[in-house]
Amino acid sequence: MKKFAPIFIIVTTIAIIGYFDSALFAEKEDAIASFPLPEEEIASATSSSEQENNQPQQIASLETKLVDVTEDDGYVVEVYREYEVFKDEAGNIIESIPTENYQYLRYKE
Repeated sequence: MKKFAPIFIIVTTIAIIGYFDSALFAEKEDAIASFPLPEEEIASATSSSEQENNQPQQIASLETKLVDVTEDDGYVVEVYREYEVFKDEAGNIIESIPTENYQYLRYKE
């Protein structure tokens, strides 16, 4: 009986995990989570998206730029800083904001 209890616990645990990973449980979860949106929310969402379309589009991207090059104990250390760059639809840079992220590249010359 003492040898049977650990095996029974392991088999029960595997069965419970298998049930939660099964497609049957996933279908029930999806059915519960899908609710139709009220018409008021749909109307407000479309009106807010229309207002956003009137403003010029800005495309945000992250770029890394070389900030500093130093020499330390025979090694060259390059310091790069990440910038958040906003561009318009034509690709012209509107704004460039530095972030707090730095990357260091150290190599021997």
